[in-house]
Amino acid sequence: MRFTELKARLWRRLVDGLGAWGARRLSRRRTIAGGVARPSEASGVGVVGGGPKGEANPPRVPMWIAWGARRLSRRRTIAGGFGNPPRVPMSVDAKVFGICFLALAPLYWAPLFVTEILPGLDLPFHLAVADMLGKRGSPASPYAAFYQGSLHLAPYAAHYLLLVVLGKVMSLLAAHKVIVALYVAAMPLSTASLLAACGRSRVPALLAFPLAYNLTLHYGFVSFALSLPVLLLLLAQVVKHLFSPPGQVRRSWLWTAAMALFLFLCHLQNFFYGVAAVLGFALLVPVPWRRRLLGASTLLPALAALAYRQFVGSASAAPKPPLALVWALVKRHRLGDLGGRTFLHDFGQRLLGIPVNALRGFVDQVDVRACKALLLVIAVYLAAGLVAWAALPEQKSRQPQPRVWPAILVAFAGALAAYLLSPHHLNELSLTTLFPRLAVLVILMAIALVPAGLGRAHGLLRLLVPLPAVVMCALYGHQLVVHYRAYARETADFVEVVHKTPPGGKAVGLVFDRSSRVMRVESAFLGLPYFYVAARSAPGSMTPLPYCGMHDIPCTRKPAGTLLPNPWSPMDVGLGKNPPIFDYFFVRSPPRGANPFGPYLGSVEVLAQSGTWIVYRKKPGAAIPTPPQPAKPARH
Repeated sequence: MRFTELKARLWRRLVDGLGAWGARRLSRRRTIAGGVARPSEASGVGVVGGGPKGEANPPRVPMWIAWGARRLSRRRTIAGGFGNPPRVPMSVDAKVFGICFLALAPLYWAPLFVTEILPGLDLPFHLAVADMLGKRGSPASPYAAFYQGSLHLAPYAAHYLLLVVLGKVMSLLAAHKVIVALYVAAMPLSTASLLAACGRSRVPALLAFPLAYNLTLHYGFVSFALSLPVLLLLLAQVVKHLFSPPGQVRRSWLWTAAMALFLFLCHLQNFFYGVAAVLGFALLVPVPWRRRLLGASTLLPALAALAYRQFVGSASAAPKPPLALVWALVKRHRLGDLGGRTFLHDFGQRLLGIPVNALRGFVDQVDVRACKALLLVIAVYLAAGLVAWAALPEQKSRQPQPRVWPAILVAFAGALAAYLLSPHHLNELSLTTLFPRLAVLVILMAIALVPAGLGRAHGLLRLLVPLPAVVMCALYGHQLVVHYRAYARETADFVEVVHKTPPGGKAVGLVFDRSSRVMRVESAFLGLPYFYVAARSAPGSMTPLPYCGMHDIPCTRKPAGTLLPNPWSPMDVGLGKNPPIFDYFFVRSPPRGANPFGPYLGSVEVLAQSGTWIVYRKKPGAAIPTPPQPAKPARH
């Protein structure tokens, strides 16, 4: 077996060597048997094709040289870049980006490991849903009496599926950290893929490192955050598909269609933007109409999945509103956001609010200052790219440069329009903080606007190009570590009490003080008790699922599930039959003299206490009093 592998490896090296030699021979003689080497009008990249009509083909070059050149051209992917001068090939740009990426990646992974629980308002609720899905089908599942859930072809499914699969071999807390670590690395890599496919320098993609820790991650909108690198990869793959050589069209179509479907499974909002952006690229990139239609057709599988979600249904109990109703809701809420202001004044306020919204996360607003610095660095790269385009001489490139700047400009304008025109909330569709989350998308598309002239820099200038991005990213990466470590100290008392709570019980939270001294997120501590199932995983562990039944959440409530308490109303836990259901109660900063347990106060006892957190447990063998009956209305 080893001999067979060695023989195959030697054969591949021989073939690749002959192909490279043939390509060099081809570049020297500029002719091949069968035509002149020139950019194919059909594909937009350098391929070996026939010469112009009526031009004689010199017969002196053997056919196997042409075969070697064709093989080499198939192995050279479009991600290698366009329009790079021979003295500064894209491989040099890739090495510069790769070195900077490897230097910055550990710094941006470090915040994930300085705290046991990551910040995120909605994060613990999503982890609890994943815990329910992981126990689905088990007769001993504590969720079975209250909820029913299953994964379907619908948005959010990708995140939950990753959690369930990784949760089989590690805790949900560790699974979430692995997913976020991959997401943090994917942000600059996907941005670099888009820039390289469009013939631009990869260096500005380093600025996507700070953008990974954005509002959506700190608010726990994890599916939206994960969809951002998938969206960028989809746009990069579309460009590659539009310019792919004829022999690779089928494979690139399948990859693009799969990426569009994956984006649909991540988040519906970014999927809609991705559909519009893909159509914009297909319309504006200068390729034949047949290739444009083929590029647009890559959306068909994802659109079929959208039709399935809309008309067949999913695990969510929330009805799918018709598009006309969605438009009416968007219009009504957007007009309501004006508050008597004109659209022009409102647009100005939103533009000024981009630094506030994009990286929102910390009370001292270091994220706002960092975002302003990031926008300044982007402006520097934009200016440097224009100056290099005008001042530095353009050298002959080995491959033609694609004319994609109109498509990039339209994609940026679309992201900016979505940010300016979207309402703040769409409560009817379970969408909150809608337009602020789009600020990060606007900045990502602004990075793609950096002109290709930045890639003309060579020599000492090549070493200076990444300096602004590296310095800015390094400074903010250090701030992230400092603030996440402060968040770890702030939540240490909760971590202590949760580890003193035995696994395998039903837990609920009564959080009266929801604020954080570190995170500038509304109700930042509201969901901490729901980390119980992730931190103390066991077959019998359970918490209520507040988001069950909302749009695209793969969960429906059974009649008993509708009686479980709402985390936003901690005083309601003492009503009805809730305390007999639960074993543990995580309480933070109850008001002085308040009795959240009502008539069940004598049935619970303190299990653990640390700082502002107290864990009560149901007394073993304690008699549970009969819940009081509602008073009958007086007759007149």
